[in-house]
Formats: sequence, structure tokens, C-alpha cells
Amino acid sequence: MRIGLDYRPALVNREGIGRYTRELVRALHALNFDPNLGLFGYTLRGPRFSKRELGLEQSRAEFLRMRLPSRAMPWLLKKMRKGVDDLVGGCEVYHHTQPNLLHVREAKEVVTIFDCIPSLDADNPEGPGFMDPEAAVRMTASAKAMVARAQLVLVPCRYVGAEVVMSLGVSPERVFVTPLGCDHVLSHLPPGGFPAPSTPFILTVSRVDCRKNHLRMLQAFERLVSDGFPHRWLVVGPAGYGSEDFEIALSRSSVADRVEWRKDVGDAEVVRLYSQADLLLWPSLNEGFGLPPVEAMACGTAVVSSIVTSIPEVCGDAALLVEPTDVECIFEATRSLLTDEAMRREYIERGARRARELTWAECARTTLLGYQAARDA
Repeated sequence: MRIGLDYRPALVNREGIGRYTRELVRALHALNFDPNLGLFGYTLRGPRFSKRELGLEQSRAEFLRMRLPSRAMPWLLKKMRKGVDDLVGGCEVYHHTQPNLLHVREAKEVVTIFDCIPSLDADNPEGPGFMDPEAAVRMTASAKAMVARAQLVLVPCRYVGAEVVMSLGVSPERVFVTPLGCDHVLSHLPPGGFPAPSTPFILTVSRVDCRKNHLRMLQAFERLVSDGFPHRWLVVGPAGYGSEDFEIALSRSSVADRVEWRKDVGDAEVVRLYSQADLLLWPSLNEGFGLPPVEAMACGTAVVSSIVTSIPEVCGDAALLVEPTDVECIFEATRSLLTDEAMRREYIERGARRARELTWAECARTTLLGYQAARDA
């Protein structure tokens, strides 16, 4: 069985969708499936990751990269009267790792849908405001078109599977769950661990946008500082939609000198920060999976996260889950883990067990089963 795969996210995106694409291909290589892979990448940007970072140094997968903007690809395929499956030398199944409308001529199609968040704001003035409305409309239309023609829709958890059925109109028998992994962080963990930081800190790793809830986290952190906690708050992630609200609030905050926002941090450095942090604070308002909490668990760090959407399914009892719209709840949970060492140790142990269950090898194995189901559909 030969598989074509949209490799573009791996080339340009350091966050969730890029991580997923890189680690899936790396795990397929470890399963000796890479000779059956045709990878297609298309971007005008120069290389952001080395072949070693991409995991392609020893890979036998065929990799075609075209220096073209993504918006030009549909036009080019139409002009050439080709499908994207032709560009990878032909394949039985083509895997769209992102909802991007590229023509497939003969292969069966599989698409990964990570969440249905854009549909919440698409043509909905009463939506939560997580995204730019025009982008939400465009992304929702693209996702609907993709799932309509795909033989199988891969989702990272059962919660997103239910969303895909209700929001995108996919029949349940075409939904296939392939949980993500978190063991990629282990390669950056030194045998003896990292030294303790000079000043204790709380960590948040995520894009700074409305959905990630930074404004309420800032209010909770202000409460911690007023209670005498010596911690800093380190925010790691690029600016996203609505980040200016957080920037303004931070500039006016009484604890601004205790908050550091790092917008571009490499993988190894993020792992060090996970390992050294007293806890990961991550009460997101909506997630399709959410890698940072389980990455932090793999690094031996306690997690405060959210009790809504996919997070309870992904984290189970391994994170202290709170109502994300309640600043008092966020504050109390954070204070509890910082002051109760026995509780913090219990959540660290639970987190380590949960992290061991989420591997990219298992994601690759279940994805292969999905490819077989799509081929035979």
C-alpha cells in the first residue's frame, strides 16, 4: 500500500499540526513503512527545520518539495491536469494532513480534522470570537469540502469525532480516532534532569490568542503574587488572534515585571522549561487535543488545565482540571498545587502514567489501520 501525504505543515509550523505531521512520518519510518511514503511539500519559505529535525536523514520516503505559495497549488494542478497523487508518483491513499483543497485524481482520500473551532465563529455574530470571522468562514468551508469527498476522517480524540459528525455532517462510520503522542519530548531530556531554576516559575506554552485564556491566567497570577508567592510566569508562544488584548492588560498589570513572554522558543528549550517549571498552567477554553499538558506530564511537571471540550478525555485524572471562565478556580487550583507537595507529587505520578500511554508509535499504527480502511472502502 503506497501512501501520499501532505507534508507542508511539517515544513512551516512548529505547533500542533506541524508537530503531528513530523512525528507521524518519523513514527512511520520507525515502523519501516517509509519506503511506501510519498511526501509532498509546497511553500515559498526557506527551510525552517533541518532534515535531522524533520526525521528524514535516514528515511527512504520520497520527498517532493515545490517552491510555490500554497494558494497557487490548486491552479497549478488544474493547469497540468494532474492530481496531487500524481505528484507523489501515484498512491492508493492520499492523506490530507490539513484541510487544504488539492485535487486528487485517483487515490482514496483521508483527511485529518484536529478540531471544529472555526465553525463556532463562521457566519455567527454570537460566536465566541476565537478567530477572525473571514478566516473562520474560509476554514470551515474548506473542512466541509474535504470531509465530503474523503473516504475517512481522522480525528485525535472521541470529542472531535462527535464534533465532526455534528458540525461537518460526517457519518459516524467514516470517523476514525488516532490519538496523538507526546514522547517526542523525551529525546531532549538529559539523563540527570535539569538543574533547578534560580527563581521558581509557572509556565504556559501556547499561542497567545483569545481561546487560550491568557487574560484570566494573568488575573489569577496577580492573585498569587499578592498572596506572596515568589514565582514568575513564563508565557511561551507566538502572538495569535486577539493577542493585543493580552499585551494591553499585561502592560497595565501590577505584576508585569514578573511576566516574561517568549514568542519563539526551540523544542529543546521548551522541554527544559517544562522540566524546570513548578507547574504548567493551561486552562484553555476550547481544544481539539492539546499537546502541551501531556508534553509537560512527560517531562515530570504537574498540570492545571481545563474541564471543557477535549481536555478531560486527553488528560484524564492526570491534570487538575478547572472551570476555565472562573478566575477564582484557576487561582485556587494553582495555589493548591504550589503549596501541597503531596498533591503535586500525586499529579506528577499520574501525569507520567498518562504520558506513557500516548506515543507516536501508537498514533502511526492506528493511522495505518485508517489507511487500510480507506483503501478498502
